[in-house]
Amino acid sequence: MDRIEPVFETLFDVIPFGIYIVDVETYEIVYINRVMQQRVGEPNGSKCWQAIYRQNSPCLHCPIQDILSRESNALNESVVLELFSDVDDCWYQLQEKIISWPDGRKVKYSIAVDISELKGMQNELSEAHAELSLAHRELERTAVTDVLTKIYNRAKLDQVLRDENQRKNRYSTPLSLILLDIDRFKSVNDTHGHMVGDSVLMETADIMRKHIRNTDTLGRWGGEEFLIICPNTDLENAKIVAEKLRSALDDHIFDVVESCTGSFGVALFGAEEDSESVLRRADEALYRAKERGRNRVEVSF
Repeated sequence: MDRIEPVFETLFDVIPFGIYIVDVETYEIVYINRVMQQRVGEPNGSKCWQAIYRQNSPCLHCPIQDILSRESNALNESVVLELFSDVDDCWYQLQEKIISWPDGRKVKYSIAVDISELKGMQNELSEAHAELSLAHRELERTAVTDVLTKIYNRAKLDQVLRDENQRKNRYSTPLSLILLDIDRFKSVNDTHGHMVGDSVLMETADIMRKHIRNTDTLGRWGGEEFLIICPNTDLENAKIVAEKLRSALDDHIFDVVESCTGSFGVALFGAEEDSESVLRRADEALYRAKERGRNRVEVSF
């Protein structure tokens, strides 16, 4: 390894980062400062990729050939990159450039700054951001989800109703609602207790979820009532959907209570009708279903 002027050697040794200088033609180490020597030992004429990186051939990240191949072949053009070293399991930021050595050779001057602590902090920050993002999404999800049944809650249904009514008015497409009430639900709670009642609500939500269409929106309207919002659906087709749901509920064998049915009210939005009015008509149709024997679908015309 060539010696350099003592004043430059002293200057390089004061710098608290590893510095090494390599002949661009032979890759032989021309000089390393004290910090780098403490890392790799005395190179004794070794190639940089041997002494520093313990490689069997020039490193893939090495910028020498790229810089030399440029038309300008400009000296002092810096290349900055980050590199993980398998030798000491550390991250380094390398600032490298080709300069003229006092003897006239072109050499690559490299300064290696250990950024392992910074990388660790960046990784921790990235993990914190990821956890925060997940927590935010979970918060958004829980804000619109019914705690018991895991379907949409009343607040979310109100939002969907507003959005779908606006879309219906803008594009003149049909929009229907299906309101479901579980028959004799109070007697389930009175006879078997609220835990069984909660189980019936959860099973009913699962049945509804499995049998609605992809375009429909299902939610718990309150108590033992469920609402299905059906975009682009006229009254006749909404009735067909409701009948399908009624049949699925009737056929299901529930835990403990075994049999449970529901009454359904169906209503179609009028041209300029608001949600409150349509919901009232769907509720009236539902109670007609109750009065006419339960476990049936009634339509509001």
